[in-house]
Amino acid sequence: MKNGLKKIVSVGLFSMVTIFSFSQNEIEMRNAFKQSYVDEYNLKYAKAIEVLTPYANMNTYEINVRLAWLYYCNAKFNDASLRYKKAIELSPKSLEARIGYVYALASLEKWDAVIEQYKAIIAIDPTHAVANYNLALVYYNRADYKSALPYITTYINCYPFNFDGVNLAGWIKFNLGSKDEAILYFKKALLLSPDEKKYDTILKAK
Repeated sequence: MKNGLKKIVSVGLFSMVTIFSFSQNEIEMRNAFKQSYVDEYNLKYAKAIEVLTPYANMNTYEINVRLAWLYYCNAKFNDASLRYKKAIELSPKSLEARIGYVYALASLEKWDAVIEQYKAIIAIDPTHAVANYNLALVYYNRADYKSALPYITTYINCYPFNFDGVNLAGWIKFNLGSKDEAILYFKKALLLSPDEKKYDTILKAK
């Protein structure tokens, strides 16, 4: 009976030590995150990264997405993209991680990968404003107006009185040869920015 009691007490003490140790680790990591926010606020991104480095090998979404953002702020775009990619593996439907990943990829000018990620975002959230508008813009800049059209259409269906949206929709329609529709968009754009001059030639020719 005494041996059994000793065993129970030993197990209890071990559990208490384990819980205490885990709590201490949590507190230390929380303080590291807190310090990283202070360093980020003061634009000391390298220091913010350094304070989180002891936790860099932890296989958690939170540490990966936080380090990814700090690497991005510090213009370490390759490191940022790797951390964002890991965060996405850990949380595949995370829109914040995918948007961050897109910005890192864009900074590296990996435009095909940017398109892939925007499409992945839209697969999760079909009306995602940033993804639809920027994907339309990427295709527009590639002169692939046909591919741009459905994304800008989704965007302006959600934001019909937004200058960026109607302006881009107008230029896409114009380059697709739908000049009457383009002019309608340009006229909407002029309600939002009445002093805009870039449509003058097109409207005068109408």
